Amino acid sequence: MRARVVGLCLGMAISIRAGWPRAAGAQAVSGFADDRFEPAGADSAWLNTESLNFEGHLRPAAAFVSDWAWKPLVVYDPQGHAVTRLVGNQLFGHLDAALMLWDRVRVDVNLPVAMVDSGDGTRLGTSTYAAPDGAALGDVRLGVDGIVYRRPDGLFVGAVGMQFFVPTGRTQAFSSDGGFRWWPRLMAAGERGAFAWSTRLGIEVRPSDGCRCDLTPGTEIDGALAAGWRPRPPWLIGPELVWSHTLASGAAALRSGTPLELMLGGHYTATPEWAFALGLGHGLTDGAGTPAFRLIAGVQYTFRRGQPAPRSE
Repeated sequence: MRARVVGLCLGMAISIRAGWPRAAGAQAVSGFADDRFEPAGADSAWLNTESLNFEGHLRPAAAFVSDWAWKPLVVYDPQGHAVTRLVGNQLFGHLDAALMLWDRVRVDVNLPVAMVDSGDGTRLGTSTYAAPDGAALGDVRLGVDGIVYRRPDGLFVGAVGMQFFVPTGRTQAFSSDGGFRWWPRLMAAGERGAFAWSTRLGIEVRPSDGCRCDLTPGTEIDGALAAGWRPRPPWLIGPELVWSHTLASGAAALRSGTPLELMLGGHYTATPEWAFALGLGHGLTDGAGTPAFRLIAGVQYTFRRGQPAPRSE
């Protein structure tokens, strides 16, 4: 099924018009953090998952990743037909700065910025949903990830981590849930010859209705799986599958669906310090925040200070 966003209006009667004026008695509401793409922290060889290298002590790394999503939030009528694009075009830039510690820990901070954010206002029942109102900050992400087990041959690395989101974005721009978020997660990665893989399982604790818009999915369980091949040493090419599912029940579960997105990424390590990435994404389900199409581009700089390049390069 072509990926767009789920039935915010399942079983509802809808009146739609771009920029619908607020009627008497209508409740003007805004949005939530609808961008499902969370880039990996600086020093990862993947788009979304972690390669878990973390070599060095007091070694910094930085990355900039942009992701453009087409139709990440679409409203449907009770028959399943698309009525309007509440968020039709969204471009985020993610700036990440990281520091490796003790050859096994990474701390990082990620600043997302919505540079393009547009759509059409929608009215559902007695509520008027405003379209995104332009460029805005997203929720700043603070993270710490640590390796708990590492095989010397690189076949398996296990890690735990915690991500904390500060509500610096705006619900009116669909760049924030309007409250704090926590994201504990388990991760594993490894390499064998030219084959590399990575996986993640976590629970993201989100405000159940921080935007007072009745659209937020609430707490979700999520995961990702990546597998790649190195046809030549500087290259890593392969797919990444990312999914999430709300732990809420009833109407909230129907609105959110089960977002599932498949991305294909190409990664090129130009030098031991510089790496570049390009990816294409396509939603496989009608999950809230899953776009019909996504384009990802990134650049990364790793400070080596004379240290050898990690195994993934």
